[in-house]
Amino acid sequence: MNERMPLSIKGLYKNVKMMFLLLITLCVATAGHEITQLKVPLHADPRRAAELSCHFRMDDQKLHSVKWYRDLHEIFRYNPSQKTQIRLFNVTGVMVQGGSCEQESCVVRVMPLPQATRAAYTCEVSTEGPMFQIARQTKHMTVVAMPDKDPVISGAPNLVRPGEQMLLNCTTDYSLPPADINWYIDDEIQKPEAWQRTELSAPLAGGLRASWRVLRARVPAATSGALRVRCEAVLQVDPPVLRDVSATLTVHSRTQLSKYVSNKGGKVYVNANAVVAVWVFTVISRFMSL
Repeated sequence: MNERMPLSIKGLYKNVKMMFLLLITLCVATAGHEITQLKVPLHADPRRAAELSCHFRMDDQKLHSVKWYRDLHEIFRYNPSQKTQIRLFNVTGVMVQGGSCEQESCVVRVMPLPQATRAAYTCEVSTEGPMFQIARQTKHMTVVAMPDKDPVISGAPNLVRPGEQMLLNCTTDYSLPPADINWYIDDEIQKPEAWQRTELSAPLAGGLRASWRVLRARVPAATSGALRVRCEAVLQVDPPVLRDVSATLTVHSRTQLSKYVSNKGGKVYVNANAVVAVWVFTVISRFMSL
């Protein structure tokens, strides 16, 4: 401050400063209540109710109300001083089934609608006057029905040849939202053709659907030994949910025929010893089966 400032202004400034510091001290001292734990499921299944709980500490403060919000809409209110202590409010996207409160906690049960949505759930705890202080915490919950099983690959042959065309199908379990499907061959994602889009089944109770997608691809010419195909089912929620399944196909190489057949000078020669060995093995196998 300027030393030439009149004493009256200096005194006023000092008083205002002291009052401001005292106000901050009082606010900190009286902020005795807080939310100690907020439990909101990360994912909610539309086929069953989800339970949300809010735990709080009041210290020397008196509880005025506990309120729950879905996004900006109130869905639950607890006023211990009123005749009707608990009130429920149904809003778009959720049905409130009920709730209960104790001295330092409130639980509410909600049934989400069968829509793959994400919403914020807020618990608000307020004290009685004259301060009417408010504590809030928010967590998000996504409506999603997880698949119970891994996807299934069908149509995969045990033996394939280089250059041969494969036609496979991948079917997912029922879920909400329905899963998107990606195909991989030896960990390389396969770009689908126009007709190879993900198809959906009719919805079940709760809006769950199964998905399937066809893969048509040729075995790479240079492949030998084995070929790994993988089907990946992805639920586009936050965070994403992934389940996959893979199948290993044996690739029939031409070099395997060289044990029995060789080509010399444009003529085909058969390895007689190998043929006799195969014939003996076949006879013995038939004899043992009698």
